[in-house]
Amino acid sequence: MYAKNINESISPASVTKVMTALVLVDYYDFDDLITVSLPDEYVYAGKVAYLSNGMMLTVEDILELLLIYSANDAAYAAAMAVTGDINKFVEEMNNKAKDIGMNNTVFLNPDGLDQDGHKTTLGDLLLMSLEFIDNYKLIALTSKKSFTSDFTGTQKDYYSTNQLIDNGYIGIKTGWTSRAGLTFVGLNVDNDRQILTIVNKSIVDDNKINHFDDTQILYNMSLTNFGYYENFSNTQPIYSIKNHLESYQKFSEEPWIDFMYLDANIPINFSGYSNNMLKFKSLISDREVKVSKNTYEVIWKFKLLEIFSIFAN
Repeated sequence: MYAKNINESISPASVTKVMTALVLVDYYDFDDLITVSLPDEYVYAGKVAYLSNGMMLTVEDILELLLIYSANDAAYAAAMAVTGDINKFVEEMNNKAKDIGMNNTVFLNPDGLDQDGHKTTLGDLLLMSLEFIDNYKLIALTSKKSFTSDFTGTQKDYYSTNQLIDNGYIGIKTGWTSRAGLTFVGLNVDNDRQILTIVNKSIVDDNKINHFDDTQILYNMSLTNFGYYENFSNTQPIYSIKNHLESYQKFSEEPWIDFMYLDANIPINFSGYSNNMLKFKSLISDREVKVSKNTYEVIWKFKLLEIFSIFAN
C-alpha cells in the first residue's frame, strides 16, 4: 500500500454520500419505495435533481441519484426516509463510522457540502470504501455510466460523474468543494486486480479532471511497483523434521500469495501450530495455512536426568 498524509484532516466533499448510502441500505432494500420528504428549511444547493415532496422513488432510484449523478437533494431525501430528521440521520452516519473504525471522522451533513467541523482522513475514507466494496449491489450500481429515470414526469438521462469508468474504474465516488478540492475514490478491476485509489485536494482545473489524472498516476505506480508475490508455494516444504531414523516435511495445501510492494523485504515468522493449521505473521498480513495430515508422527523423547547431567558437567 502506498500512502501520503493518510492521517491529515480533510474535507470529504461528496464522498460523504458513500456513508449516506451505507446507512440507507442498512434500513431499506433496493426495491423499497420512498416518498420524498425534504426538510422544511431545505434549500437546493450545489448539484441537485430537483426532487420535491411527494415524489415516489425506489431506494435504487435514490442511490443512483446519490452515487452516480451525485445529487445533493437525494442525500437529504435518503436521510429523511431513514430518520425523519437530518440531525438524527447524521448521528446514524457517525455511529456507523465509529463501528467500522473511522475514529478521525465527523459528519455534519449527508451531502458533503463544506461545513466547519465536517471532516475525515484518507485512512478513514479507506475503511469506508472497503465497507462499501463489500456490498456487491452498491458496486454494481456505481459501475453504471448512466441511468434513465422519469420520477419528474419526463424521462431523462443522468450521467455518472466518474469519467474513468471506461478505464476500468467501476466506482466509487467523486467529489469537489473549495475546501476539499477535487477528490475521487476509485476502484479499478482491470488486469485481474482490484486496486483502490483515493485522492483528495487535487487542484480544481477548468475541466475538473485533475483528480482523474492523479488517480491514473497512482494506478500506473501500482502496475510498476506492486504485484503478487508468492511467499511460499504448495510444492516447497515449509519445514522439515529429521532424526537418525526418518524425516518428515510439512507442506501447505495452498500457496500464500500477497499483493505487495515488490521491492520490499518482508520477513515472515512462524508463530504457531494447532489443529493442523500453521500460523504465520508478516508486516502485510497474518495467515493460517492448512497442512496435509501426516501418516506418522515424529516423536522426540527426552530423558530429563540425562539432559540435566550433560549441562551440569
